[in-house]
Amino acid sequence: MRCRPQAHRTRGFSIIEIMVALTISSLMFVVIIQLFASNKQAYRLQEGSSQLNESARFAINNLQYFMRLADHWGGVEQDNVALDGGLPALAICTTSADDNVINNIGFRGYNGAAVAPINCMTDYEPQTDAFFIRYGIVHADGCDVDDTAAPYPLNGVPPLPGVRPDASCTDPYEPVQATYFGDADSAGIWVASAIGRRAVIFQNTDYGSIAGDVQFDANTVTRGAGNFLRMQSMLYYIRSCSTAACTDSIPTLVRRVLTPGLGFVTEEIVVGVENMQLLYGVDSDPEPDFVADRYIDAAEVGANDWWDRVVTVRIRLIVANTERDTTFEDGRTYYSLDPDDPTWTPAADEANGLDQHNRRSQFDFTVQIRNMTRA
Repeated sequence: MRCRPQAHRTRGFSIIEIMVALTISSLMFVVIIQLFASNKQAYRLQEGSSQLNESARFAINNLQYFMRLADHWGGVEQDNVALDGGLPALAICTTSADDNVINNIGFRGYNGAAVAPINCMTDYEPQTDAFFIRYGIVHADGCDVDDTAAPYPLNGVPPLPGVRPDASCTDPYEPVQATYFGDADSAGIWVASAIGRRAVIFQNTDYGSIAGDVQFDANTVTRGAGNFLRMQSMLYYIRSCSTAACTDSIPTLVRRVLTPGLGFVTEEIVVGVENMQLLYGVDSDPEPDFVADRYIDAAEVGANDWWDRVVTVRIRLIVANTERDTTFEDGRTYYSLDPDDPTWTPAADEANGLDQHNRRSQFDFTVQIRNMTRA
C-alpha cells in the first residue's frame, strides 16, 4: 500500500512582519550612513588640522629663509652700497616717501592699515603688516633669461655658486663677466660688489657709465675680489583671497617678486594665513653691537631712520584650517603685535571665506637678519 505525502500549507510573511523588517533595515542603514558621514567629517577635520600645521610650518620656513637673505650685497655693508644715478623710477610698488623697489635698504616693513600701504598690494587684507626683502643673488654667466616677465630664478631660491638654477643652463658654471651686460639676457637690476669695500646697484644697460672701480675685469671676477649679482626685491603681504581672480574670501600669504623685465609677479605662498604682525628688534646703541635693544613697530623704526639697525624681526601669524567645522565656534580673542590694534577676533559669519567655524592657531617666532649682525 503506497503512502501519499501529506500536503503542507505554504505560508509567506505578513504585512506586519515586512513592515517591521523594513523599519529595522532602514534604521540600520541610517546608522551606517551616519557612521560613514561622521567618519568622513572626522577625517576631513583631521586632514585639515594636519594641513593647518603643514601650512604654518611652510610659511614659517619660507619667511625665515628669505628674511635671512635680506641685506646681502656680496660681502659689502649696507652703508657702502650706492644707488647708480641711472636707475629707473618704477611707478609700481612705491609709496610717496621713497622708491621701495630698487633700494639699498635690505629689509623694510610697513604697519597694517585700513588701506594698502603700497600701491601694488592687490586685494590687500586690512590691518595686516607687510615688508620688503632685497638682496643680491648669484647668476651664472651662461644662464639665459628666456622670459624677462618671470622671476629669476623661477623658484625664488638663490642658486649656490657652481650649481645651475634650472635645466636650461647646461654649460659649466662661470660667474658673470662684464661682457654679459651686452646681452639681452642680462636685463634687470644688478649689484656690482667690490668685496669688503663697496658696491653699486645699477641697471644692466648703464653698466658702462658706473664708476670704474666697480667695472670688474675677468681677472678680478676670477680671483673673487669682485662679483656681479642680480638684485632681488620681494614684497610680502596678506591678500584677502586665495585666487588671483579673488573669487573667495580666504586670506592668503603672497609675495610680489621683481622680474628682470622690471615688472612684478604675484606668487601665492600659503592659503589660510589670516593675519601677520611684525615687531622689529633694533640695535639703538651709539656704538652698534648688533644686539636688539628693544622691539618697536615699523612707524617708529622709520621715524628714527633705523632700518639699517634692524637685527631681528619678531613675527606673529594666525593660520586657519580652511575646512569648516559646524560643531565648533572660535570666539577667542587673539592678541596681535600692533600696539594700535592689539586684539583680533575671527569674523562671526563669512559665507565665502573663513569665520568662527574654522579652527586656527597662532604662531610666534623670531628671525635674525643675519647679514646685519654679520656686519
